[in-house]
Amino acid sequence: MSNMIGIVGPSGSGKSTSIETLDPKTTAIINTAGKPLPFKGWKKNYTEGISAGGNYAAISDSKSICAAIEFISTHRPEIKNLVLDDIGYSMSFQYMEKARDKGLLV
Repeated sequence: MSNMIGIVGPSGSGKSTSIETLDPKTTAIINTAGKPLPFKGWKKNYTEGISAGGNYAAISDSKSICAAIEFISTHRPEIKNLVLDDIGYSMSFQYMEKARDKGLLV
């Protein structure tokens, strides 16, 4: 059984910085905005490639995010904390990608 916790707050309030207190051995981060994490040592503690034994991935499209979550759930039992930072960006990327699409007027 898992618990979901959402941390919401204004920009610059320390949401991403709070990841620093989590144990990198049991934490995986999916970074949807692709921006560097705001604390020292994150590159040393979080390595790219969740399917290759790493604990970090920069992914912005929702299908790949879902696939990464499924992979972690199925194949990475040592991962106890999964952080989606910043999932709001992922949702806005989907809208922006479709902004110039033309559709049928009904």
